[in-house]
Amino acid sequence: MKRLIFVLYITLLPLVLFAENDAKIAYRDSILAVAGCISSDTARISYLQKMAYCHQYLPYNKYFATALYNEAKLRKNLFYENEGAYYMAGYYDKKHDPDSLEYWVGQLKELASRTGGYDYYLERKAALSRALASKRLIEKAVYVAKEVLDEAIDRRSNNGKIAAYNSLGCAYSVSSRHEQGLEVLLKAYREFTPDTKHFLKVDVLSRIAQMYGSRGDDKSRMVYLRKMKSLLQEVMINEPEARDNWTDLAIDCEVKYVLHYMDQKDFEQAQLYIERAQALLSSHVDSVFWLNIQLIRLQYFSRTKEYDKSIALVDEVTPIVLKSYVSTFGNLISHKAGTQQRKGDMDGALETWRFLIRAQDSLNNAFTANELQQVKEIYHIDELLLEKQKIRNTNYIWVFGTLLVLSILALLFYIYTHFLSGKIALAEREAAEAAAHSEADNIAKERLKMEISHDVRTPLNAVVGFAELLSESEDLDKESKLGYGKIIQESAERLLGYVNNILELSRLESGKIKYEQEQVEAIQLCRDIIRFVNSQEPGEDRIVLKTIIESQMICTDKKWLVSLLHGALACGDEGMGCETTVYIEWDEEVGVLVFRIVGTLLAQENLIDKKILIRNEINSHFIRYFGGTYAVSAEADEGPTVIFTCPLSAPGN
Repeated sequence: MKRLIFVLYITLLPLVLFAENDAKIAYRDSILAVAGCISSDTARISYLQKMAYCHQYLPYNKYFATALYNEAKLRKNLFYENEGAYYMAGYYDKKHDPDSLEYWVGQLKELASRTGGYDYYLERKAALSRALASKRLIEKAVYVAKEVLDEAIDRRSNNGKIAAYNSLGCAYSVSSRHEQGLEVLLKAYREFTPDTKHFLKVDVLSRIAQMYGSRGDDKSRMVYLRKMKSLLQEVMINEPEARDNWTDLAIDCEVKYVLHYMDQKDFEQAQLYIERAQALLSSHVDSVFWLNIQLIRLQYFSRTKEYDKSIALVDEVTPIVLKSYVSTFGNLISHKAGTQQRKGDMDGALETWRFLIRAQDSLNNAFTANELQQVKEIYHIDELLLEKQKIRNTNYIWVFGTLLVLSILALLFYIYTHFLSGKIALAEREAAEAAAHSEADNIAKERLKMEISHDVRTPLNAVVGFAELLSESEDLDKESKLGYGKIIQESAERLLGYVNNILELSRLESGKIKYEQEQVEAIQLCRDIIRFVNSQEPGEDRIVLKTIIESQMICTDKKWLVSLLHGALACGDEGMGCETTVYIEWDEEVGVLVFRIVGTLLAQENLIDKKILIRNEINSHFIRYFGGTYAVSAEADEGPTVIFTCPLSAPGN
């Protein structure tokens, strides 16, 4: 049943909102119509300035600030253009939109340099710091506030300095640096002068009172709270036409009095101030302050143990919370369940918990009214929707808009899931390939250890054995000693060769040896190396190059490529690897240059010198570093073959 009510509420909510918007549009249009009827440019712009000043709250602040700014630009009136930009920045300050606010701060900075007055610019730049703090960009907020403070001191702007201290205190408070926050706010308070703007004074006093209250210093809190209340009363009496600008702060003041009296357990006075705060509620009040009143009422009912009223209040405000404060919904329902538990209604508490779980599941998958509002703000279509309401049927717009949004969501969901499926499949394929490569590497390393362990021990044993014979046998003739010494020397050199190769491989794998990336002409390099190797050996050329490619640049390390080719084309003992053919071709599908060396010593089976195994591991590491592949086939049809690939540079380079 509760879920059905929730769905009906979300469905009918736009109809109610559109009805409220009609009245707001009519009021806005009536004021703009009056401005349009004023013939004098000076009188018209003065009237727009007055309307912008008296309506510094949603939704009117943007419309009248825009009208003032545009009129001032049209009339080339820098004074009013600066003021219009100031009110526009104020609108985005209330929206906590740092990107748009930063744009208008930039406009104000330019206007300040032309008018010579920096208060407006510095105040709104300080507001940018608070907007950043509300987005949890604390360090950036602190940096901007300190920057404003330096500029304010340089420009000798009292309002700018207080605004900077206020924003710096806010940033410190959000980041739980309460002592630092209170210190800078008290600095702001000590900077108050008769010319300091009332809004800055009230805001600073409110923050100081709140910080003292959080510390449990009720005596200090009341000192600043009374000053805040006195200043608010003075301003609201002196400026009756702009009274609505101060309602949010007046509610904040009354709520702080409620907290004070609840801490003193004077619940009668607390109830009186709750009623005063509720009396200030109207359509222009920021919904945050409405929510604060409801939350303070819940605290009051909890402390006075009025459980039924607490539960009823939760049921009353839940639909509105779902509209604008979904993140508070869970805490609200949890409070209700806890209240039912303290009341002794365990069945009711369990049912409330179940409702919370079901509702949260629905909220995670539903396109809520709050999300719709966020989309409208991002794409700046709110004004367009309001204008359409004048000429179109409300029900038709709602049905059409709902179907359109649902269709877009369905399409986006399909595209997104299709995209995710592709990404997942690609990731799985890459993971499988990486696992296969890793397994192949591990197998190759195990084989390498098995192959060379005996070959390392053999020369080592020879060195140790013959060294012992030389040291222990005194009757050896000179010829025997020379023979044993030669064996020790050869074994030591052989062992040193193994160690050097193993250390080289180890340094490569650990990254201690770095490759140098450069463009190399691969075909000409192969021709040069083959010509050089053939020239070092008597008789006919034993190495033949077969390719149709005249020229091809590749990205690799030339020194290591030369080393690989020399090793692959070398002629071993007893004529091994004497007839070698090098094939080079393109693999255009993969985009690599393929080297196939047939008859190479590196692919011979049953080699006595197992250093070649290590050399193959080194070659493989080098080739794979540059994105290629390296394979050895001892049983290929053409003969022992090494095949490796190198990624191509741009063809023709």
